[in-house]
Amino acid sequence: MRRAPVGLLLFLLLLLPAPPARPATVPAAAGEVLHYRWRLQGLLGGVAGLFLPRQGEATLCQRPLESGHQVSELYLVAGHGEDGQFFRYGAEIDPASGVTVRAWSSYRWRGEAKAREAEVGQAGVVDIASGIQALRRDPPTGTRVLEIWSDGRVYPVLVLPGATRRQLLRGEPVTVRAYSIRGLSRPERRTWKGRLDLWLADDPAATPMEIRVQRSLADLVLTLAP
Repeated sequence: MRRAPVGLLLFLLLLLPAPPARPATVPAAAGEVLHYRWRLQGLLGGVAGLFLPRQGEATLCQRPLESGHQVSELYLVAGHGEDGQFFRYGAEIDPASGVTVRAWSSYRWRGEAKAREAEVGQAGVVDIASGIQALRRDPPTGTRVLEIWSDGRVYPVLVLPGATRRQLLRGEPVTVRAYSIRGLSRPERRTWKGRLDLWLADDPAATPMEIRVQRSLADLVLTLAP
């Protein structure tokens, strides 16, 4: 059986996060669930398609906990014919302080399963899942410096607002603005090699119309389902 290079698989697992780690408290009332279609593209995305699914469906979920914290998860399932195969990436967030309390990722693919979790607990630090929600809660009007947790390390990143475009959301035209999170080079710090691009609608929920996670030569692209 063909196996992908270890480095490539690790990269994809960082981007495509199993069942989530158990929350510290019982979930309260149901929150928000957004449905997406995802695909892999780019040079490494094509190579990965030999070993991993290249497209499927996804959900971005946000739900409150009784503690007042929130759980945000990005859950991806493979296309038809890949039953039981999935990736999940999530975080527990304290909205009052903006702290990402915990982050986890897991997957099940071709009979293999793996899950990992880490305590983060630092102010101003986000991961992929909590970073999406942080920009929705407080979209920047100018550049902003944050820290991102990725694979057990914390990196400085720069948030940049971008151009606007018009799109349909639930049949109605809305203005959509681009935001980009990129690695920030500092002499004393490691530089994050990834990139997170969001297109947020100018509606009360700041609905993510498109999410793009990039690293090296591969892109994970999620578009909001009609």
